[in-house]
Amino acid sequence: MASNRHTPLLVRLAVVSAISAMTLGLLPGAGQATPVQPVTAPKTASEAAQKVQQLGDQLEVLSEEVNGARIRVAKLQQTALAATRQAKVADQQYATLSVEVAKIVRTTYQSAPFGQFTTLMTSASPQDFLEQLSTLERMSEQHSRTISAVLRVKQQLDQARDKAKKALAAAHREYIAAVTKKNRLDQQIVQYKAIYNRLSAQERAQLNGGGSATRSGRIPVGNLPPMSGRAKIAVDTAMAQLGKPYIWGAAGPGSFDCSGLTMYAWGKAGVSLPHQSAEQYGYGTHVPADLAYLKPGDLLFFYSPIHHVAIYIGNGMQVHAPTSGDVVRVAGVDWPNLVGATRLS
Repeated sequence: MASNRHTPLLVRLAVVSAISAMTLGLLPGAGQATPVQPVTAPKTASEAAQKVQQLGDQLEVLSEEVNGARIRVAKLQQTALAATRQAKVADQQYATLSVEVAKIVRTTYQSAPFGQFTTLMTSASPQDFLEQLSTLERMSEQHSRTISAVLRVKQQLDQARDKAKKALAAAHREYIAAVTKKNRLDQQIVQYKAIYNRLSAQERAQLNGGGSATRSGRIPVGNLPPMSGRAKIAVDTAMAQLGKPYIWGAAGPGSFDCSGLTMYAWGKAGVSLPHQSAEQYGYGTHVPADLAYLKPGDLLFFYSPIHHVAIYIGNGMQVHAPTSGDVVRVAGVDWPNLVGATRLS
């Protein structure tokens, strides 16, 4: 993107503030959504737990879609700002040139207030008249070509600006649609959890992971392979978050979603990652997603399309933020759904 150092500071701040206000207005919870009622009320706590799990899986997919839409909006905001700035410069160039040409034309014809007749009467000969007239025409044609060239550039930049604005508006609509779906799922999950809690406090402990030890995310992992460098920093950072709640869109330090945890952990190791699992798949070196090849610190990616990411810690184990209602925990690698792995160190 071109530098914006020539754009007036107050204008830039006003544009950024407006966009920030628009984006904040799209964040979950920014408006009052219509309550969504469960289609069928579960009859047992087990059925309610199953429904919560199903909706939680759907919510994770949607959460990563929202993260991706938010990234696209941010990129298109920068594109739109740059296109608007370039179009404004072209507008100024065209206006300045038009004024200059008008001045030249007025100055040229001031000596011939009666047009071609005065030119003829002040000419030394017919040949002199034709040469003067030809000079005036050439000046007019030259300035006309210059203005036309600047106008073409102006029109192209205006079109680019309009295209960027339309793309940004489409990205905002996509973001709104994803957030709306996510809010509806959130409401359904809350309702099914209320039904579940009412039906069975005992099974609620099982739904949350099988007891306080598992709920805290602290399960025995054995002697992990030796680690060093940035991979050790990332793994140690992720392990220090065990027991913190899964919150959609969170990237620490008090709560996380799946890509927020990996972004936070590797950020502490000096590696910048985007806040979306599918985007993170494009970072680092791809390695075989096999127990024999994986090393602690590798990012593990799940499902197709990718919508979950974890950090491998060794011994066939991973640390991750699983889903809504759960916490950062250690678990065995979900090998059947593992679709790829990357190495950042």
